[in-house]
Amino acid sequence: MKTEYSQKFLVSANEANPEGELAVHILVSDIIVVATKAALELGIGNPTMAHLNAGWVLSRLTIEMKSYPKVNTEYRIITWVESWNRHFSVRDFEVQDNDGNIVGYARSIWMVLNTVTHENFGLSHLTLPEGAVSKRPCPISRQEKHIEIYRHDATDLPSSALKANTDERRYTFLYNDIDFYRHVNTVRYVSLLLNSYSLDEFDRFFLSRLELSFLHEGNFGETVEIRRYNHPDNLSSFSLYSEKKELPILFARMQLTARREKI
Repeated sequence: MKTEYSQKFLVSANEANPEGELAVHILVSDIIVVATKAALELGIGNPTMAHLNAGWVLSRLTIEMKSYPKVNTEYRIITWVESWNRHFSVRDFEVQDNDGNIVGYARSIWMVLNTVTHENFGLSHLTLPEGAVSKRPCPISRQEKHIEIYRHDATDLPSSALKANTDERRYTFLYNDIDFYRHVNTVRYVSLLLNSYSLDEFDRFFLSRLELSFLHEGNFGETVEIRRYNHPDNLSSFSLYSEKKELPILFARMQLTARREKI
């Protein structure tokens, strides 16, 4: 059977960043669109689970890019299922530019959420068509374990933890941050993280690797503290710490790479 699904997109001006290339948060949105349509083609999409009050949500996402498609050009995303078990499904993606050159890959881990209890529903109620899992590899490395980040003024840290080496920022999730599941949308998290950098930084560097690990849901009216630890070589780790829940709801890593030419 067909193991891959693909779709073309146009990088319009409103979906490009100030550097004239596909904006990262739009890429993330399009990856989710392609994953959604691929699941529908396999007969395991959200409409098949509506009567169970269940639906697909991301657990982890890793994106690695050599470059980004340019404004006013088309690009293609190809996706396939890497693995499947009763708890999670791993889905991979290849990103091609307008000329068919491979410019990046992504790996995602999905779970099914009970939209009433907001707990893991599991995948045992779904039947993946025989032969749907592809043997095609995804060449990017898997996420390493994320390390908890404490406030910059914290004391008595666990030996494995990091202390933020930048000032914390606070953000309260509002209406436009919330999606159909009534929790914070993945794209909003990405936009929030991107805004941790300056325009000048992205004129000199591009985001070559993004790691997102979702731990708990973010909700409307919830305030998070954005903690950041800058490693050497333009790598940063982030933790979004919920003041209400008193725990981190998301870990992220963002690797910047110098542009060949400064914008």
